Amino acid sequence: MNIRGKHLALDGKGLRDAANKMSDQRTPYILNALDVATKLVVGQLAISEKTNEITAIPELVSMLETEGSLITVDDIGATERIMNAIHNNGADFLLQVKGNCPELFGEIKSLFGGLSEDRKKDAEKFEKEYGEKYSEAKTWEKNRERYENRHYQAFNDPDGLGDITEIRPYIRSIGLSEQIRILKVKDKDGNDITPNVADFLKNESRKQTKPVEGDKLGDDVQKAGLVASRVLNAKEMMEFKRAHWAVENSLHYVLDEVFGEDKSTIRKGKNAAFALRKMAYNIVRLIQFLNPERSPHVPDIIDDIIDDFNMGAKMVFESIQSQY
Repeated sequence: MNIRGKHLALDGKGLRDAANKMSDQRTPYILNALDVATKLVVGQLAISEKTNEITAIPELVSMLETEGSLITVDDIGATERIMNAIHNNGADFLLQVKGNCPELFGEIKSLFGGLSEDRKKDAEKFEKEYGEKYSEAKTWEKNRERYENRHYQAFNDPDGLGDITEIRPYIRSIGLSEQIRILKVKDKDGNDITPNVADFLKNESRKQTKPVEGDKLGDDVQKAGLVASRVLNAKEMMEFKRAHWAVENSLHYVLDEVFGEDKSTIRKGKNAAFALRKMAYNIVRLIQFLNPERSPHVPDIIDDIIDDFNMGAKMVFESIQSQY
C-alpha cells in the first residue's frame, strides 16, 4: 500500500478474553499501523505476545511503502533495530525513550541539564549559540477533572549530540518531555483552588500527595526522552506525540467499544477476525473522511450503512480517488 508522506502510528493491541482459550494462557496481540490523518488502518501483523513487538515492528514496516512518512512508536520502540528498519524503508521516526533504554534516556537528560545550566549562566550567549537549534513548547489545559501541563524541549544540532549519534547516526533531533497532572480542587463554596505547577511540585494538594516522577499511567509527573531522524522543534515533537495517541483513541477504543474486540473469545480464527474487523472499521472511516459533514460517531455511520447498504458497498467494490 502506498502510504508515502504520512504520519503513521504503530502500536500493539491485545485480545484479552481470547487468552483463556489459549493453551499457554497468553494474550494474543496484533500490531497495528494507523494513518493518523485519515484514521485508516494501513497494516497489521499478528504477534504472539507484547514483548515481541520489538521484532514485529521491523517486519511490519518492511511490508509497507513508507518513503517520506514519519513513524511514531511508544517507548517499546526506541531500539537500534527499529531505527534501522524505519530508516532503511525510507521513512523517518520519532521514538519515545524511557526506562526501556536507560542509558540513552540518561544521556538525553544530561544533555538538556547542561543546556539549562548554560542558559542560566548567560542567556544572551546561549541564544546566540543555540537560538536556532534549541526550542521549547508548553501547554496547560483542562482534561475532565484535572489539569495537564506539558513542557517539551528540543535540540537539533547533530554536531552537539555527542555519543547519542555515534552509534545512532540517523538521529537529527532529541527532545525531553514532562507531563504534570494536577487533580482539580474546589473549596466548600465551589471555587477552583487547584494549585499551580510550582506549588503542586513543592507541596501536597487536598487530593494528591507530594508528586514524584514515575513511569506508570497513574503517576502525576512523567518524563520521557525523544529521538527523531528528522529535524523537529519542540512544538512539532509535541504535536506528533499527541497525534500518535489516535491509535489508542480512534482505533483501539473503537474496536473494543463498538466491535467488541477485547471481549472476543475466538482462538483459531482470531487473526482472520482481526482482519475482518479492520475492514469494517476502514469502511466507516472512509465514509467519514470522504463525507466530513456526516456524524463523527462510528455507531451512527454503522446505522447509516445498515439503512443503505450501497453506501458501504461503494467502499469495497468501487475505486476511491487518493486524497493525498
